[in-house]
Amino acid sequence: MDGEPITSLDHLFNSVGVGRWTFFVFLTYLCWAFLLPPFSLGGAFYNGAVDHWCNVPQLSNNSWTLEQRLNYSIPWEENRNQMRRSQCRMYVRDYEAIADRPWSSDLAPTPEEAAALETTSCSQWEYDTSVFHSTVASEWDLVCDRAYLSPMFQSFYYFGCALGDPLLGFLSDKYGRKTVVFGVAIIFASMALTSALAHSYTVMLVAWFIMGIIHPICGVVYVKVVEACPTKYRTVVGILTTSPFALGGMAFSAWAYLLRDWRTLQLVCTAPALLLLAHLPFSDESPRWLAVTGKVDAAEKVFAKAARWHGVALPDQLPDILRKCRDQAAMDEKATRDKMKHSAGVCGPLRKWLNDVAVLVSTPALRRITLVMFGCFFFTGFTYWGISLAGSTFSQDPFLYMLFSSALEVPAYTIFAPIVMAFGRRHVLATNFAVCAAAILAILITPGSWTWVVFSLALVGKFFITGSYNILYLVSSEVFPTCIRSRGLNLSSTMARLSSILSPFIIQLAGQTYWWAPSVFFGSSAAIGGFLSLLLPETSNQPLPDNIEEIQALYSKDRVSSDKIIPQEQESNSANNADNTGTSSV
Repeated sequence: MDGEPITSLDHLFNSVGVGRWTFFVFLTYLCWAFLLPPFSLGGAFYNGAVDHWCNVPQLSNNSWTLEQRLNYSIPWEENRNQMRRSQCRMYVRDYEAIADRPWSSDLAPTPEEAAALETTSCSQWEYDTSVFHSTVASEWDLVCDRAYLSPMFQSFYYFGCALGDPLLGFLSDKYGRKTVVFGVAIIFASMALTSALAHSYTVMLVAWFIMGIIHPICGVVYVKVVEACPTKYRTVVGILTTSPFALGGMAFSAWAYLLRDWRTLQLVCTAPALLLLAHLPFSDESPRWLAVTGKVDAAEKVFAKAARWHGVALPDQLPDILRKCRDQAAMDEKATRDKMKHSAGVCGPLRKWLNDVAVLVSTPALRRITLVMFGCFFFTGFTYWGISLAGSTFSQDPFLYMLFSSALEVPAYTIFAPIVMAFGRRHVLATNFAVCAAAILAILITPGSWTWVVFSLALVGKFFITGSYNILYLVSSEVFPTCIRSRGLNLSSTMARLSSILSPFIIQLAGQTYWWAPSVFFGSSAAIGGFLSLLLPETSNQPLPDNIEEIQALYSKDRVSSDKIIPQEQESNSANNADNTGTSSV
């Protein structure tokens, strides 16, 4: 510490340093980082797109080949200027009469005969097992008239995420990080096993919805990691936190390639929960949370353990600092209770929440910022998750697509930090949206046979929309004033969660009928996000506003902010904070 006086919790952590205890805290994050991607991206492989056609039971036991059975029973349809077998209709023919006959070429209908044959809807299906041996859709026949049920598999998870964001944050602040993380880990593992063994699609949807609620626990664990880090290591930790999730996505693609059965794959991908549950009972509560909630003795024990593991001595001022934190937290809590007295009664919490939301649109400048941020997050989430799940749409090899798509996460989250320092936030954000839109829309004019070009364009779009996601978190942390920064950021992030619910429907419903739908929807979404981002104020070289009046001074039409420019070194620190939001989109 070079003689630095120890007067705060930050100074305490600086004195304890980094070592085995810090890594043990980070281990919890690693376990979640490998556990969550196979579920947030699960629709790509558990419910991957498979070709299907009507099953004719009368022909299943004869000597005909698959191609011969299809020639006799399934009509052709046009798709993207190519002919393919119908997935939902079959010829109306007397199949019993030819069930025992050997195949002969005269049984295949000529084009004229095929045009005259009546067709009917399927009641049973066969599935192409060359890529996936079994999927959720193939097991429960979620195709044709029941196809609308298939996207719900992933959408229920994303819907749970939207609800879990504020819920888990509240619970972890009230009951502690360790308690909540351990409790939801048990629930998540139980629901993952329930889902993998379920024999009812309804049971599976409920399980995935509950797991979605738990997904934002990664933010709670991230907070616990940041709280345990000395100040000078937080930027490094912010960068490192993107890598485990990317590695988790890459590992998911490898397991999916080896295990083509969705139930087996899900059981294997639940394995990190075993390590999570094994070490959590021996982990410690966040000493920062213990200190500010008045649990001074418990906090002192955790600091003593950390110091012992790191081989350092604790400063004599430890008890005084912890007591000061407790006293300050008690004063803050009393002030909060005093402010809430006017909202007492049954409707008090609801009224308080509505007041919190109303503050975000209370002035013209803040209203413009809030609505634009909501729009940018909405279209970013829609595009990001849509491209992430579209392996079967933009690639002939969904496993390779997921591998490269996940690997791109690391550079996409880190490379833009120095760029926004040099060129500002707004223009870099708008450029990222524009490049993503151009790449995805270019797929529309790319010949279908140019598979590697389509594959590459999709990955370019994924790279730049991922960069946009990270920059948005930086901008939202800078543009909202301190008094409502958390509310603004959380509600903006919720917009991305809500829009992600729609992505599976675009891929699995619209995309199955109209090949161009995913490119049009996701490309146009990125373009709209780009236009909206140009309406945001430039926050580079501007101070962090602390109240609504400063927002007016900085960003309203009649702003006077020439005296509010901050030094360049503060700008560098602000840009470094971008690294600390690396897990926000996961």
